[in-house]
Amino acid sequence: MAVSAQTKSKVGDTHVAPKRRAKYASPDKRDAPKMIYFDKKDASVEKIVRALRRNSCCIVRNLVSNKVMDQVMGELQPYLDKTPYGLGEFVGLRTKRTSGLVTKSKTLGERMALHPLVLGVMDKMLLDRCHNYTLATTTTVSIGKGESLQPLHRDDSIYPFRHPGPETVITTIWAGTDMTEENGATQVVPRSHRWDDRRLPRRDEVIQAVMPKGSVVFYMGSMYHGGAENFTDDYRSAIILGYSMGWLRQEENQYLACPPSVAKHLSEKLQRLIGYTLHPPFLGWYETNDPHVLLEGKASNTMAAAEMVAEGDTGKNLRSGRIKRTG
Repeated sequence: MAVSAQTKSKVGDTHVAPKRRAKYASPDKRDAPKMIYFDKKDASVEKIVRALRRNSCCIVRNLVSNKVMDQVMGELQPYLDKTPYGLGEFVGLRTKRTSGLVTKSKTLGERMALHPLVLGVMDKMLLDRCHNYTLATTTTVSIGKGESLQPLHRDDSIYPFRHPGPETVITTIWAGTDMTEENGATQVVPRSHRWDDRRLPRRDEVIQAVMPKGSVVFYMGSMYHGGAENFTDDYRSAIILGYSMGWLRQEENQYLACPPSVAKHLSEKLQRLIGYTLHPPFLGWYETNDPHVLLEGKASNTMAAAEMVAEGDTGKNLRSGRIKRTG
């Protein structure tokens, strides 16, 4: 299917479902789904949080420079070049996926996963129900020519929670290349975080997360979304970095993706973000200690058990304890 250059939409303050394809067209312009955009200089934690709670998603344009994104993609490209296409329709028969990204791109870990604006949003969205959160998934998705629509899904559907409800997962997708309607910008369904488990999206409720390289879309884990078709000759590359409550098992097994022998070379902040830390009062311990001692070279199989209960905590309040900021 060929797409005329005339159909390419410009990124403005909002992005309405394009009219050129019936599957994305909204019959009621007044209620048409929209994307909320912020420029980097105008973006703030408070604005993004408000947009997420109202709209399920929003985009910050050019949050990292083209130079930074080029460096990240340059570090990841050798892995993408060797990665075959997926083996099923959900992962994409014309799509390449590579994960374990904190071990494959130092720049990604420090400049994107730990970006202050991103962590500020995660603090506001997640820390009211956990002591800390973790980096739950890291994947580069490169969609090739001829890929079909990915089924719409929710990231938090891997957990047995009902919708709507408190958010346990917040995901970011970074544009490794420009993401356009033609090359497969991610399908999103604004406001779908409010829906119950019986409500499914209609095609007229779907728009695409159109954004330039270096931009990032924030979205609720309960929002319906999916990969889109690529009608161009070039790969459309995006980087998924998802964050989840520290008391949930991470979607990606970070301890296999980044074992201690590799993790010890990361910054302490990134080590703890990928899960080498304790979720108070004592979830995830190693030899009855904070697992970070393993990366500090202090661990042994005959260690004294550490006191992991914070001062002032009692048997009555151990389940809640005090909130401990991640960022």
